[in-house]
Amino acid sequence: MTVSEYIFNFLQSKGCDTVYMVSGSSAMWLTDALCRNDKLKAVCCHHEQAAAMAADGYGRVHNDVPGCCLVTIGPGATNAITGVAQAYVDSSPMFVLSGQANSRLLDYEIRTGIRQHGTQSLNLEPLVSSVTKYFAAVMRPEDIRLHMEKAYYCAMHGRKGPVWIDVPVDIQNRQIPDQMEGFCTPEDSWEKDIDYQEIADKISRAEKPLILAGYGVRCGGAVNELRELCHRLNAPVVTSRGGIDVIESDSEWFVGRPGAYGDRASHFAIQQCDLLLILGSRLSVSTIGYYPQRLAENAVKIMVDIDDKELAKEDVPIDYRYHTDVKSFMTSLLDKLPDTVPDARKAWKEHCLGMRDQYPNVKPEYQFETPLNEYWVTKKLSDMAGERANIVVDTGSVCNIVSQSWHVKKGQRYLISGGLSCMGFWATVMGVCQAGRQAIAITGDGSAQMNIQELATLQYNKLPVKLFIYNNNGYMLIRHNQHNYMDDRFLGVGPDSGLQTPDFCKVAEAYGVKAVKIVKEEELESKIAEVLETREPVVCEIMVQEFAPIVPRIASRVMPDGSLKAAEFDDLYPFLDGLPS
Repeated sequence: MTVSEYIFNFLQSKGCDTVYMVSGSSAMWLTDALCRNDKLKAVCCHHEQAAAMAADGYGRVHNDVPGCCLVTIGPGATNAITGVAQAYVDSSPMFVLSGQANSRLLDYEIRTGIRQHGTQSLNLEPLVSSVTKYFAAVMRPEDIRLHMEKAYYCAMHGRKGPVWIDVPVDIQNRQIPDQMEGFCTPEDSWEKDIDYQEIADKISRAEKPLILAGYGVRCGGAVNELRELCHRLNAPVVTSRGGIDVIESDSEWFVGRPGAYGDRASHFAIQQCDLLLILGSRLSVSTIGYYPQRLAENAVKIMVDIDDKELAKEDVPIDYRYHTDVKSFMTSLLDKLPDTVPDARKAWKEHCLGMRDQYPNVKPEYQFETPLNEYWVTKKLSDMAGERANIVVDTGSVCNIVSQSWHVKKGQRYLISGGLSCMGFWATVMGVCQAGRQAIAITGDGSAQMNIQELATLQYNKLPVKLFIYNNNGYMLIRHNQHNYMDDRFLGVGPDSGLQTPDFCKVAEAYGVKAVKIVKEEELESKIAEVLETREPVVCEIMVQEFAPIVPRIASRVMPDGSLKAAEFDDLYPFLDGLPS
């Protein structure tokens, strides 16, 4: 068995069934081994960034199986870095396999620090080590088992993330020895001796407890435990952007989604609660606003995270920090809680749900606006999407608007480029196509361009992706910023400032992909239905407002000295006359 054959047999044995790739000469033996492995499907992409993003998406929706992408030397590898960085900050398990120059040339580069000693070759470790959990250049065939086992452990254990195996071309086709050194799995490093009875007692004393659930709940396989905990505590829950799909929007415990572009109900609830239980959320700036020291100011704050570096941050004053797995934490906590649901918290929960109903993000009048309002478009699409749909949402104004207004149904997955906020993220949808599930991607006309070449991949592989492009004639979020803070000095946001986007229906047709255009409200529902009912890939271009407000949001004002001052966390724009008590 060759090194390349071993690599793909290993991945297949771990449950991986698809590899996203761009071929290249320095990955020739890796490519051939993949070609000959009849248990793996290769999806050939047209850009390494998209291949990495697809592998990221695969890792997210499968969760217990890593995604995989195969790239070649030099520019092939560097093109993949954006997708890898995205997977790293969003905790997505994936393998990157790269072809490399001859091991002798690579060894000389590593030892001497010379810029290059082989055509297209680069020493990748300094470039990618900061965005991977494990990197190895395979310099000897006998080391491949150790590298693959260690990489798999790192990708799947603790806070998940990407790993990278770089294989010189002369090593790829070498035979592996019969006996190879393996990897000894270390013990978990997180906290073991936690007094769950003490935590249960603290929570039991709270009159207005609130749970803030992040992507760690989904990544840790703890969605069911979260629902049970909400029930047993009779406590409402808010979710971070990454944790949007951990609970359905019509749940009796769901309140909202806080953040710079959040909703009023969740912000009010956070500031009014007397205990905030933070589960698998890293409390990013985009979640907690600009005055973190005053977040849930009157509440006891308990934070649980598998990443001790996130717990060590001092932005938000946390009373109790627990470095452990959120699933085991919730399971152990549930064992200490009484079986009876505390009725005393009924009024608090009803108050939170009342705020949710009182302050909707999608207002009825949006239906009658011309051109189409993105919030209203999203509501219609959300209403019509299937219960088991996988939804990928690109960055920019689209991410803010859709994340504010998407109504999550039970069984749906909702993926965004959370930490990196990467344009072109829609290509991730190639990795989330699963039998029995709709694959829906939503992007803006700016972000759509970043991976437009992958329409060819959709068409060739007959991936049943429904790509909805909200066309607001440029970069609406940046247009807002330049309007608010730069006195309408516009650059690079639309045709009047140096940026032109195409007719996407014509582009889709050039790639052989079915295209649908929506302009008027009266055709919105029928054409969305047409798109969703089509079995083949479809591009649906929806013409929306160029300068629509994105609200509610945490707003900043330009002060007389030119500085910006943000409003308080629970004082979202458009500002209300008074705050609910």
